[in-house]
Amino acid sequence: MLAPHLKSKVDELWNKFWSAGITNPLVAIEQITYLLFLKRLEGLDAERVKQGKPSIYSSRFYPDGEQCRWSFIIQEPEDINHLNDVVFPWLRELESIIAKIEQAEKEKNEGKNGKTEAEEVATVGNRMSDAYFQLDPNKGAILSGAITLIDGLFNHVDASSVDDDLMGDIFEYLLSEISSSGKNGQFRTPRHIIRVLVELLDPKVGERVIDPAAGTGGFLFSAMSHVMKRNTSPETLKLEWDGTPHRAYGDQLTTEQDELVHQGNYYVGLDNDRTMVRIGWMNMILHGIQTPQIHQRDSLGKLKDDDGLRDVLASESFQYVLANPPFTGTVDRGTLDLSMFPKAAEKGKKASVALTDKSELLFIWRMLDFLAVGGRCAVIIPEGVLFGSTEAHVRLRRQLLTEHTVEAIISLPGGAFQPYTGVKTSIIVFQKDTPKSDSGSWSTTDEPRTQRVWFYEVRDEALSPDAKRIERKGQNNDLWDMLEKFKIRHQAESELMDYYQPNYYKERWRLVDEKVVKIFSDNKAVISQKGKVAALYELFNDLPTDPEQASQQIDLKLRPVIRELIQGSTAYEIARNNAFLPQVSLSERNDIVVKPQAVFKNEMNRLLRGSDSLELFEKDGIARSLFKKACEDELKNPLDKEIKIDDSQYVSSEDIKSKLEDIAREYAKLDGYDVTLRTTEVFKQENALTESKSWSENVRTYAKNDEWESEDGTLKGSHNENGNIRPAYLKSIKLYDENGKLNAEYLDPDCIEAKDWNLSAGQYKPFTFTTIESEQSVADMIRDLQAQEKKILDGLANLLVKVEMSA
Repeated sequence: MLAPHLKSKVDELWNKFWSAGITNPLVAIEQITYLLFLKRLEGLDAERVKQGKPSIYSSRFYPDGEQCRWSFIIQEPEDINHLNDVVFPWLRELESIIAKIEQAEKEKNEGKNGKTEAEEVATVGNRMSDAYFQLDPNKGAILSGAITLIDGLFNHVDASSVDDDLMGDIFEYLLSEISSSGKNGQFRTPRHIIRVLVELLDPKVGERVIDPAAGTGGFLFSAMSHVMKRNTSPETLKLEWDGTPHRAYGDQLTTEQDELVHQGNYYVGLDNDRTMVRIGWMNMILHGIQTPQIHQRDSLGKLKDDDGLRDVLASESFQYVLANPPFTGTVDRGTLDLSMFPKAAEKGKKASVALTDKSELLFIWRMLDFLAVGGRCAVIIPEGVLFGSTEAHVRLRRQLLTEHTVEAIISLPGGAFQPYTGVKTSIIVFQKDTPKSDSGSWSTTDEPRTQRVWFYEVRDEALSPDAKRIERKGQNNDLWDMLEKFKIRHQAESELMDYYQPNYYKERWRLVDEKVVKIFSDNKAVISQKGKVAALYELFNDLPTDPEQASQQIDLKLRPVIRELIQGSTAYEIARNNAFLPQVSLSERNDIVVKPQAVFKNEMNRLLRGSDSLELFEKDGIARSLFKKACEDELKNPLDKEIKIDDSQYVSSEDIKSKLEDIAREYAKLDGYDVTLRTTEVFKQENALTESKSWSENVRTYAKNDEWESEDGTLKGSHNENGNIRPAYLKSIKLYDENGKLNAEYLDPDCIEAKDWNLSAGQYKPFTFTTIESEQSVADMIRDLQAQEKKILDGLANLLVKVEMSA
């Protein structure tokens, strides 16, 4: 979660580019990302140089490279011409510069010549070759403001390093702004749903992932983040209420594993939109992934011989596919590679075209092509894919169920993709079991490879289902229950009524920038966290973890100190105005004219206003209001009956100033922003479900035929005493005829195969009387239905008589 004051700076960035006339949200985010990227590069380069690698700014690779550093740009932030004439020409060559460095390193370490894989990728990708800064040259003041804002976002960070969590949070917030404040942008998959798909697949170190509709790279980054999270010590990892990971440092990874996790070859993304590809490529680098493999390509189109990506995109070379491909689109069949898709016919003209032009179906066939045998896919699809009746729909579902293993169908609520679309969607999870070379080899005499499909119906998730998508912090989230049930989906159905949720709790976090370090310069814990986001209890070990308890603790501790200081300042005023009288009784000395709290009030107001030299409180933070209320409350309280003028109570104006600063500094510990977190574990809730959210259905279930007898008469009934189908019975029937038509009488009408391979969750949802909300008993409801049925039948009989009489 990003600190509120950092969010406001990102909002300011948006406003600056919009006021400069860049009103296309995708263009605006691209321009902002360029600046974030330039800021990030200098820190990344410093780390590379520490490892003994050449600098990307070296004049060996670009004559004016040193002038492309962020530290150089910030010196004259209004100079748009410098960006256009020096920095962006360098940026357009950056990929080839990186390739040259990698080549030089390879030759240095291995003594080999020839292009490295990195250089090949850079030549092929060439993502930055048309990167241009689009701000009007006359808008230097706007550029200056934007650069200053971006520099301010990270002014707490050492020039050689940037906190990955923070940079990632800023970029994610920047992307989220596309869908808010009237900024209608590209379709963006909610990040909490992306994380759910990644959790379902659970990728490991060194396994390749591809997203054939990558956009800004959310699935790819989340896959990397998931691996890091899985290899982070539990005591270090933090999960927000919606599953957003923090401090996923991967401290349990070996050096070799860490290099694999951040190697771009394991994360491949394709997208048609060049701007999205550029943003996605920079996004991956901002998240610490080296040589990202994000390419502008039509995932469904043919690869050219000189494309250079045949090895990168080779069939059956990925362990995982994660995607949310375009919904309900159509493609030109002439552009499709028929080696990846089923043909419309085996002979004639139709043999040269694909079976369908529906993109949502073609993408799934393309994903099967990408997957290695044993590889798994989690993809978001419109629900029409699950029950569509066209030949292509039925053929796809039959192939998935008979040649591969469909693990789960997860139905998402109708508003899951608001405000972009209200299309009802589901997640389908499947494993590839049949190699491409054997595709189509399934015979109707074979059992389907998928024996049973698990369904889950998500009703409540992280956000409200309407267009506002309001956060539902700490409320029941079916996604957590689904993920737990998915792991145990093969266990007894008696556990389906259990409901699993994490525990939620709050912490208060704050960004430890230079201001915080200055305020608490004597605190070693604060100094050690410079440039990071930390919880209050981590910065101040005397505070409890719960922010409310921390506020109460400080308030209870300091209010008596404030009261004592008011007493002392009153004593000082009385003494100053009355020549240090040895003892003064307020009830007896009404004739003394004094301003007993004047000094205290002046110092209190000075601290509340803040100043350059002593600005203790964050703007709109809780500490200022707590400090003010405590002081004002104690000023209103009656003073002690007697005030003694002696060394124990006497407080001078300098003492008041110093002691009140100490009190305010203690209150300032409470500033920050509250974060709702969740436990990494989930727990079975006390209250069980009244209606199951998950169920399973057999793909093929044979109908019972008690009349069947074996030829020799020794066997009777299609099933034995244990309910299992008899092999002899199977040999005696023909489930499909010569034309491949199903003889439906041999199957249970409720099984998936009998329903034309329908995979819609609602088709198999068990009926329970508990779902009927009525004051009537079930028996009374049935009697009412029978009565209604009788009326209808009587009416039809009367109608039939009239028809026959008029004939």
